Amino acid sequence: MNPKSIEGRRSISPLQQLTLTSSRELFRNAKTIIAMLFMFFFFLLIIGGINVAINDSRVAPNVSVTGATQQAQDLVAKLNAQGVVAVSGAPEGSTTAQVTLSGDSADVILSTPHPPAWIPLVNTVHSVTGIPTSKITVADADGSPEVDLLRVNLSTVLIAGLMAIAFMGTSVPVVALRQRGTLRLLGTTPVSRLTFIVSQTPVRFALGVGEGVIILGIAISQGYIESVNALQLAVTFVLGLAMLFAFAYLLGSRAKNTDLITQITGILPVIMLLTSGTVLPPGIYPPFVSTAINFIPSTWFMQAMSSQLAGTEPFVSIDLLWALMAVVGVFVALLAARVFKWDQGDL
Repeated sequence: MNPKSIEGRRSISPLQQLTLTSSRELFRNAKTIIAMLFMFFFFLLIIGGINVAINDSRVAPNVSVTGATQQAQDLVAKLNAQGVVAVSGAPEGSTTAQVTLSGDSADVILSTPHPPAWIPLVNTVHSVTGIPTSKITVADADGSPEVDLLRVNLSTVLIAGLMAIAFMGTSVPVVALRQRGTLRLLGTTPVSRLTFIVSQTPVRFALGVGEGVIILGIAISQGYIESVNALQLAVTFVLGLAMLFAFAYLLGSRAKNTDLITQITGILPVIMLLTSGTVLPPGIYPPFVSTAINFIPSTWFMQAMSSQLAGTEPFVSIDLLWALMAVVGVFVALLAARVFKWDQGDL
């Protein structure tokens, strides 16, 4: 064998060797890849389909605009240029959408029982007046709020996919390696537990980035991101995904039964989504339950990501959410390395 090739292999660190091995092993197992990506694309198709079914069947509105005179005139002119019938002043008999401008906010009231298409109208109000879409309230004549399902659920779809990668794609393979005895062999080498845990992350993190790019592309194409703060979005994504991986490693650090872990990792993301405050509004829970939900780490990630993709207001500041995710992520990762078992029988 060529001495240079031997020397090259020796120069590769244990972390690099384990990372390459982990990547090859992951892509050899088609079932694992499908399980990791299924939840993301399933939820994306479901939410996208519902959004199309609700909004594409609606007709263009007939708009009346009241409020700030110059802004109202500019908005009417813009809507008419788009082919939408719009007038300034009080609503008329044919009016199906009434826009009221109030400085830095706006209200849109839709007719009932067949409300018109309002999402393009809100986008036009934002583009003309500069009012953030999060401060444009849309409701029907009875006061029931209208919701852009795709926008408010983009963060939910993304984090559902990330949780599938973190739990199904990490915890389950680690437990399978323990059951097969592979980890027992690694335990006889100088490789540390933390090195092994870290080596499982890069390829799975790359898959998570791929899902994030898809969601970001959808958000930009639909005009959901009014002023992209790439740094804030990146910080939220990295801290949140790293925290999810830490919990996944902790879950698989001592488990022995692959089937049991598979069931747990399939149910866990659903529970986290239902308690996140985005799929089900916190108001449906008793006050003490809503307060308890805010202490769940996945909720921090959901709230931070939703504030940037959907313009919602988190229950605390973004900076505090970042701090919580960072502290908990580091603590759980170190705990996972501490309690990690190479073999089913070691202590």
